[in-house]
Amino acid sequence: MEKAKKRIWFCLFFIVLTAVVVGILYYYGQMNEQSAVNEGTLISSLGMGRKQLCR
Repeated sequence: MEKAKKRIWFCLFFIVLTAVVVGILYYYGQMNEQSAVNEGTLISSLGMGRKQLCR
């Protein structure tokens, strides 16, 4: 019974650790991608009509 509890705690710890690492990698990946996409977005949107911008 004690081995089963240790195994369950190890699996739970591994799953949580994996989720945290994947979340951190995703967050930093989105930050880099988002800064590249947002550059100049406002300037390129100035030619659009007011109705299209306020959707």
